[in-house]
Amino acid sequence: MDNYYKYGSATVVSSEAYASNCDKDFCNASVLKSDTLPGAENYPWPGGDFKIPRILSEFVVQIDSEAKIRLNEPAYEIKRIEKQVFLTQCRYIPQTNKVFIEGYIRKNIEYATKTCTNKHNSIAGTIKDTTVHVPFKVYTKVEFFGAKPQIIPNPPSLIARYFDEKRMGKDIREADRSNVEIFNEPVYCELEWSAVYDADINEKGKPIDNMPNEEEFREFTDKSVIYLCIKLLQKQQVCWPFPLKDDAKKKPYPLNTVWPAPEHPDKKPDNIF
Repeated sequence: MDNYYKYGSATVVSSEAYASNCDKDFCNASVLKSDTLPGAENYPWPGGDFKIPRILSEFVVQIDSEAKIRLNEPAYEIKRIEKQVFLTQCRYIPQTNKVFIEGYIRKNIEYATKTCTNKHNSIAGTIKDTTVHVPFKVYTKVEFFGAKPQIIPNPPSLIARYFDEKRMGKDIREADRSNVEIFNEPVYCELEWSAVYDADINEKGKPIDNMPNEEEFREFTDKSVIYLCIKLLQKQQVCWPFPLKDDAKKKPYPLNTVWPAPEHPDKKPDNIF
């Protein structure tokens, strides 16, 4: 028991006290600036109950295309052509009711190539394919039967000048200006469906070993008639139930926000000087 207490006792070997060392040069955090902002008044702006895409026009446009296509290697028969239409641009121009359409037809052409022929009037070969993009670019004029595009142009910038102190001219050091900018929802297109009818014409074929009605060609002419069903839309604020057509004119836009339309060339002035 004596040895247990002799070797099992615990003692404090050393003890030190540490104090935090806070240098004034490092404790420099502070509030740089604090302001209490005043309230800003707001005013109601008449709009609508919903903002939804509205259909402005829906139409079918016919596009006639002719292209000359060269295959990767000579062929003696076209087996199949898969066609898909893609639009790369559909842009509505305000005040003209014209839509510029641009895109291409993706054509995957499967054709038979000649490997060998024999005296028994037979041809052997392989099936290969080539993919080409046939571009098209047109414009068309559309009609709006219901809702029309709501595009408000910016009014012209205004400036007011003042006399100088001697009232001998304008004061170039002082002027009042106004600049109003209006942001509009874009008019965009949706491609509802497409249809392609085409004809492939070989005009420069070479006979194959004097076999009747068998020719080998590499180039051919592709004539296509394309039908596109396009829907013209724009996001607009509407009320429920829908208001009359003239209610949209009651919205208080800034002054002078009307598109300057050119007069008809047949219109004559009332007074001729």
